[in-house]
Amino acid sequence: MAQKILSIAFFVLALSSSADAGKLGDIIFDDKAESLKKAGVAPAVFPHARHEDIYKCDDCHPKIFQDKRGANNITMQKNMSGEFCGSADCHNSQKAFPLYQCDKCHREKK
Repeated sequence: MAQKILSIAFFVLALSSSADAGKLGDIIFDDKAESLKKAGVAPAVFPHARHEDIYKCDDCHPKIFQDKRGANNITMQKNMSGEFCGSADCHNSQKAFPLYQCDKCHREKK
């Protein structure tokens, strides 16, 4: 009986671990270090896995973001102009917090 309970517990743990196995972790936008330093903010930390829980890949790729690291040239000016994170379906909408809440993204990774 104990072995059966242990087997079930192991199976449940394996399922919960594999659910996140295919997800990307946080993406840190630190490629513009000089600009970030000048603005006095930390790099933006994008919680990709959290977004995967809400959206499908094709909701964002490739219409908002190219799915290749370094291919997007994301800047705050572009975000504020309605591109990338500031698109009409993202942080320039009622669906998410507004872009001017800087510390929601520009934070030290925990």
